[in-house]
Amino acid sequence: MDINLAGKVQTVLGPVDSDSLGVTLYHEHLLTSLAAWYEEPVEASEKGLARQPVSTENLWWVRNHRPNNLDNAQLADEQTAIDEAMQFKLNGGSTIAEVSSIGLARDPLGLKHIAQATGLNIIMGSGYYIGASHPPELEKLTEDQIAERIIRDITVGVGDTGVKAGIIGEIGCSRPLQEGEKVVLRASAIAQRKTGAPLMIHPAFDDKITLNIVDILRDAGANLNHTVICHVNVYAFTTETLRMIADNGCYLGFESFGNLGYPHLLQGRLLEHRCDLDYLDTIASLIEEGYLEKILIAHDICFKDFLTIYGGNGYAHILRNTLPVMRIRGFSEEQVQALMVENPERYIQFAQPDV
Repeated sequence: MDINLAGKVQTVLGPVDSDSLGVTLYHEHLLTSLAAWYEEPVEASEKGLARQPVSTENLWWVRNHRPNNLDNAQLADEQTAIDEAMQFKLNGGSTIAEVSSIGLARDPLGLKHIAQATGLNIIMGSGYYIGASHPPELEKLTEDQIAERIIRDITVGVGDTGVKAGIIGEIGCSRPLQEGEKVVLRASAIAQRKTGAPLMIHPAFDDKITLNIVDILRDAGANLNHTVICHVNVYAFTTETLRMIADNGCYLGFESFGNLGYPHLLQGRLLEHRCDLDYLDTIASLIEEGYLEKILIAHDICFKDFLTIYGGNGYAHILRNTLPVMRIRGFSEEQVQALMVENPERYIQFAQPDV
């Protein structure tokens, strides 16, 4: 089977030319479940809040306890996803990479319906999320067998849906890094070599472990120039770590733009949701150091309270609100074009496979 898609982007409706992507969000979720992160509260009153549907009455609690509300962790309604994604399109957006891998309730047919209804390019993820969400049978499979499953998603489609993935990821890692996650990392590198697909890593919440992840990928033969390490801002990696990731060839993924949540604990560390200005200051400094071509930005919408219907900023936030601030802060039109169009186009298109 010919799987050479070099220079193309594979959407849920089929391959398209990479130069047709336009304004792109490289990392979002439209239909997903983050139940793997759910933590049951201890106190009786908070147990009740954890089980309540998200509403304006409890947003004050939900935004401070995101891993503790089950309803908030579910994006399951197609029509809501269509309505929210259309706001991105109406503000000039063209492409959304929806990177809900296995373990995040991936929904191939749902994504196809959203693409058909909105006219957006929707790109689906493949592979496996964090170890806590791995299906039990995964531990019995070899790296090559896992790689073949990922390759099938890309070349044949998910199950019998015929809907094909266009990204390997997001591949999940934890702190500490689990043995099963290391196997998936190596399998993902194999699948990337054989297909040329872009690779996306949800790193560990730890600088040293994340740099080790980069080493594991390199040793397994991954194309690091076609790989992104996500969440580099909210995981508060040091500037030196950011430089090392980029110097190894990887893209730096900045997400959570427009996130209205407050800092909270995750895996024993403080998840630092800060304002867009802080993120932009870091990006501006990296651009001054010559890393413009290695930066990607998005919202990573994965909770209900991110959506406009629940009082969040939604998928159009960067276009509506962040870009005007960037221009005021001195970002040039060339830099904006690189961040919103050129960099994601270069990242998302397939490279030449190594077969």
